[in-house]
Amino acid sequence: MQYRSGAGKVFELESAGKMLDVHVTSDDAGGWLVAAHDRRGTDAVVISESGATRGEALDKVSRTWVAQMSERNLNAFDWAAVTSTLLAIRAI
Repeated sequence: MQYRSGAGKVFELESAGKMLDVHVTSDDAGGWLVAAHDRRGTDAVVISESGATRGEALDKVSRTWVAQMSERNLNAFDWAAVTSTLLAIRAI
């Protein structure tokens, strides 16, 4: 599912019963901010990164997510598949 939220868009993804919400917005510097949420609600863990392009910001998010998986008890995701899905729907 995808929908607008404020100045950006939210893409709700699910894989093997695990959910990932990806929020994409432009930033004040003319770049992009991508924030990945591991669940919906106020208790969600959020990994946010910015980049010159949406793809660059998502790549940074994926690397940060993987680096912090153990420390923050994050679900494992196939970030290549996440990127492919978001490319297919022109989210990045």
